[in-house]
This record gives sequence, C-alpha cells and structure tokens, in this order.
Amino acid sequence: MAVIPADRTEIPVQGRCEAATPGPHLVLDGGPLSGHDTFLTGTLLLAEPHTAEIPVRILTLDDITVLSPTTNPTSPLPGAGTRWSGVLRLPHGWRTPALPEDLAHAAATAVIDLGQFDEALTRYALTFLGEAHDPEVRAQRIRVILAAAGAGQ
Repeated sequence: MAVIPADRTEIPVQGRCEAATPGPHLVLDGGPLSGHDTFLTGTLLLAEPHTAEIPVRILTLDDITVLSPTTNPTSPLPGAGTRWSGVLRLPHGWRTPALPEDLAHAAATAVIDLGQFDEALTRYALTFLGEAHDPEVRAQRIRVILAAAGAGQ
C-alpha cells in the first residue's frame, strides 16, 4: 500500500493501464493509496513507458486506487495492459480528515477519544458515516463508531 507522507507532496507510483470509458484508467499497484480523500486531483509525472505530465483525479475505492486523466493529455497515454511508472504530484499535500459535528459532539458527550484511531481507521469510519444519508442510520453508525472507539480505550 502506498502511503502519503505528511511532509511530502510527491509519491513514486507504478501500475498498469486499463481500458475504460471515456478514457483509460491508470491503476496503481499495491492496493489503495492511503492518507487521501477520494476525488482529489493531482498530476502524474509519467516516466515509463514515455514521459508525460497528466492531470488526474484520484479515485480510491476499498482495495484499489485509480488515476483518471481529467483532460486530454498532450502526450499519448499508455495502451491497455501497459505497465507504467512515475511520480504522483499532490499540490494540496496531506489532508487530515475533519470529524463531522454530530460525531465530535457524540464522542465528547460519551467521553470517548477518537484520536486513538490511526489515519486509515479514521478515514474508514468517516466514509462509513458519510454514506449514511438517513438520520436514523447515521445515528446508528455514530453509535457503532463510538462503541469501537470505546472498546479500544
């Protein structure tokens, strides 16, 4: 798993190109890119199989990260199945996830420290909570997160 360090904005990456619509996807090797919110943008400085600078959107799912070109690059992208390597430049650097007010309030009320969660677990919990649009489901998910945090104290 590639990890985004707190003090750097460039990450060496490699992977394979897969055919997709509307354009090819650059799939990172080694699982998901951790320490980043999905849908952020960056620039892939492609080194192999040829040099190119490609603006990309970072799409991180459960077990995979895909770099999707945001514009038509001036150089051709690798063909489907082609291996590639380069550097992912992140102009925004490290982003620490913010706790939503309802979760922070519930944790404070229950005297539970959510700071014990590492970065990956925090992101997972916030994604789990963020997918709950119904107020009752959201409240139940907050209780689950607090129960998990309480068990770890």
